Amino acid sequence: MMKKMIFVSAVLALVMAGCAGKAAKEAEKARAAEIEQLETVSTQIDSTITEIEEAEMKLDTLINEL
Repeated sequence: MMKKMIFVSAVLALVMAGCAGKAAKEAEKARAAEIEQLETVSTQIDSTITEIEEAEMKLDTLINEL
């Protein structure tokens, strides 16, 4: 879902770039910064999901040992 939002933001940035003018270029830079921020958040979420899955496997192993 986050990747779809990043893609939509990228498309919007390209549309904004086609509008010509200084304001459009500034909006494009703002969108690029927003996309970068969303990618960072997406990476953090993916990392957290991986950590949770690893902890789940460890817990499952411990429960099975009991």
